[in-house]
Amino acid sequence: MKEMIKAYFESKLDAMLDDIAELVAIPSVADMAEPGKPFGREPYRALETALAMAEGFGLKTKNYDGYVGAVDLNDGETKLAIFAHLDVVPAGDGWHSDPFRMIRDGDRIIGRGTSDDKGAAVAALYALRAIKDLNIPVKKNCRLVLGTNEECGSGDLDYYFSVESAPPCSFTPDSEFPVTNGEMGRYTKHFYADIDLGAEERSIIGIKAGEAPNAVPAIAEAAVRGVGDDELNRAAELAAFTGASFSIGDGRIVCTGRSAHASTPQKGINPITALFELLSHVGFGGKTDKLVSAMASMFPHGAFHGQSLGVDMEDELGRLTLSLDMISFDGSHFDGCFDTRTPMSANEENCSRVIAAALKANGFTVEDTQMVKPHYVDSDSDFIRTLLKNYELFSGDRGECLCTGGGTYVHEIEGGVAFGAISRGTDTNMHGADEFMLIRDILMSAEIFTSVIAEMCG
Repeated sequence: MKEMIKAYFESKLDAMLDDIAELVAIPSVADMAEPGKPFGREPYRALETALAMAEGFGLKTKNYDGYVGAVDLNDGETKLAIFAHLDVVPAGDGWHSDPFRMIRDGDRIIGRGTSDDKGAAVAALYALRAIKDLNIPVKKNCRLVLGTNEECGSGDLDYYFSVESAPPCSFTPDSEFPVTNGEMGRYTKHFYADIDLGAEERSIIGIKAGEAPNAVPAIAEAAVRGVGDDELNRAAELAAFTGASFSIGDGRIVCTGRSAHASTPQKGINPITALFELLSHVGFGGKTDKLVSAMASMFPHGAFHGQSLGVDMEDELGRLTLSLDMISFDGSHFDGCFDTRTPMSANEENCSRVIAAALKANGFTVEDTQMVKPHYVDSDSDFIRTLLKNYELFSGDRGECLCTGGGTYVHEIEGGVAFGAISRGTDTNMHGADEFMLIRDILMSAEIFTSVIAEMCG
């Protein structure tokens, strides 16, 4: 069966890439709700497009009021569910091509959503198609659930599970191979302060950076008054160690770093923390210096584990990460947002309340102190053994269970794991500029998913 499956997908590669390109061309970023389109027009358009693809393959579909769509292999009892999402984070800055026009560059495809999660969604959809086209005998159903709000809280799955129950086995192709059976918890919050700098001659007029709370941005911008460009350039020289680049003119500072997923902030260069490092060398005086000092001390550049906030901890799930991902300041009202990925040992007492207290001590208010708990599934199960066996069969790599700082659809699904669709150790710039997916990973994922469906539903 292995060679039959591989030959099938070799013949379907161009069609798969065309379908991924069609979905990438839809900028399915969350927007204002409209009737029947709970997360905006473009996420809904992506959902309609994917369901139309499935219907064209002869598969049954159902639209759950614009929240999610379901694609069913047959009318049997659902044994396995695959949860993928069609929404994406904003494009952000730093791209070398149009983020919403997929391009093929050698052995990879580039575009927003290619790896998170439209490429994987198409691989899973084609796995269902392969079972049907190849007449592989199955008695039970595999359901592909296509969501539209994974990047902004998974309200789509809340709606879905208000009318449907979880099947015995679930996975999401929204991580990397082999199997991710542990996901860190999360504490991602906005924090605020009213700070009127209007009376100060030397002060910050405004700061703007970041578009998503779960992505390290590529660019941060600030405007100041009462400080000459020569002085700003000297401060930039002192902040050169940050690895960011600074463009200065007419009292404006543009800091360019490198974007990254918030669960792996060490893979990026945070332009917000680099910007505050520069500003800390200016010497404004008054409330402006107090603001800059507070931010630079709480979120020092190059510190990824919450050390300065007193929450650095590590256990079997990994080490806590913390990144400052969004800032908006107009000279009087400050709004920031940080993203924390927490290990098993983190709780409200030793983590969220500690962070909230540190922010409060510096004059900020946190929106609340609730945490998302970690998710962990025992690796000793028939389901996980089946996934690992099929992964080894098609990849030639050793199967094992991993833990991640990222959160996926299965975080709240009992027994759910992440399975693919990115090969081990591949950094696809997920949530960053020039996001890509290896073509061989699309093929391998589709092959593995087909084999898993055949075994579990046969």
